[in-house]
Amino acid sequence: MLHLSSTHVVWRDAYISDVLSLGLPFPHNQLADMKSAELERSVKRALRIGSFWQSGRTQPTTAVDFAASSGTGVSDVRFLPGYDGRRIATLSKGIWSVISCWEIPSHKTGEASGSGVRKVAEWCPKGTIITGLVVNSDVHSEAIIATSVNGRRQCIQVLSLDDAEDGSSDLRSLGAIDTSMRPITLQGDRLAYSDDSSRTIITSWRTGALALLQGADEPVDQHFQYNRCLQVVFAHKSVLVVRARSIELFPEPSLKPASECLTYRPLAFHSFGWIDGVSVNAQTHGGDPNDALEPLSILLRAESDDPWMSDMHTLDLYVLEPNSAYVRTEADEDLPGAPSHRLPSPYLFPPKHSTLSSPSVRGFLRCTDVVLGPCGTAIWIQPRPARSADLTTLDVHSSDTQGPRPNAETEVLAGAVFAGSLREESDHGGGEKSVGARTVYVRDSAGSGNWTAMDYVEELGVVALASTQGVVTVLEFG
Repeated sequence: MLHLSSTHVVWRDAYISDVLSLGLPFPHNQLADMKSAELERSVKRALRIGSFWQSGRTQPTTAVDFAASSGTGVSDVRFLPGYDGRRIATLSKGIWSVISCWEIPSHKTGEASGSGVRKVAEWCPKGTIITGLVVNSDVHSEAIIATSVNGRRQCIQVLSLDDAEDGSSDLRSLGAIDTSMRPITLQGDRLAYSDDSSRTIITSWRTGALALLQGADEPVDQHFQYNRCLQVVFAHKSVLVVRARSIELFPEPSLKPASECLTYRPLAFHSFGWIDGVSVNAQTHGGDPNDALEPLSILLRAESDDPWMSDMHTLDLYVLEPNSAYVRTEADEDLPGAPSHRLPSPYLFPPKHSTLSSPSVRGFLRCTDVVLGPCGTAIWIQPRPARSADLTTLDVHSSDTQGPRPNAETEVLAGAVFAGSLREESDHGGGEKSVGARTVYVRDSAGSGNWTAMDYVEELGVVALASTQGVVTVLEFG
């Protein structure tokens, strides 16, 4: 590591030359607010994260385990924005559902795993069941969590986390939206919530203005009506709604009072079949991430209705390229749903296969999440095989240089670089390219249950894993 002075201008130069130009993961949207010490710490962490993915180092820097629930599993886990990866929210369901916020201290080598972890806040409305939890992607927003509550009243509660000077915190409701739908995405004041069929609402939780995104009326599969919403992406002048059996692109909606709510129809539609796990993110390729319109990368793991298919399948990377012919006029702003198909699409459909894929196995998973970061790194849980797949055919299990060897009955956390500057292209020719996945983490004991939920923040190099035994594991790559 270079011996640089701790002045802000020096670390700003180091950020430009050693982080930004190389496309390393970094919390770019917080750069303007960083003081010298924080900027220095963030630049050094970005270099360590880059080294982790490029060098093939097998182990996270730290792994912290703590009991987030006693006697019940943790059904969801999320890093809270604005706390530099040091606070997480967990959702556990016993007699009543409980959202807990935890503070994770920095751990040095040799310290006991889980020491110093403390609960800073708890939200447990009596007589209710919480069925959904999302956190705000905007670190400057007052709202930090949106959650769906079922009890005497079905609604989505928007929560803030208020910190007191004595170190205590309090989860406080900022308001409620009466709906049976689940919250999917929270970005600043914008909240997207959806049903399990075809309807998605975009609203401002602060003002109550909203718009309806109405998907295809007919199910993709006549024998399979269920079409669970997996992700909603606020893309360039558009909204991408990703469901289990369809992907639809809608025009950016104009939010109106409920009495004047506009309905929008999709600009474009595509189906990959049955999606088991998917993650969509705008990809950065070095340089200022705000300078140009970036393509949308779609990393997915497909599923099959055929129980006799091979235990081997793949994670595939698709790309939605920006439409260079797209021009948005002011007259488009208030166009209702019916003529939406006549509007130009900001992205070119259908998504194109990038020729990049990574082998995986079919098997039992409680957490099917696949998480792709804007710099192209991805993590997912590798399942125990459904039958007796030969795991030695997968790089993630076979290579002696890829970390500890799990036994065939153990879930492992796998990772790979699918795109961006961190990916070292070993094959510049055409045709399909196999992405070298590797084992990132293996649990010490298979008796700790199955992983039930996962979160990954690429720019901070942190992963959180929750289990059926109520244990949460927090990993750091930087």
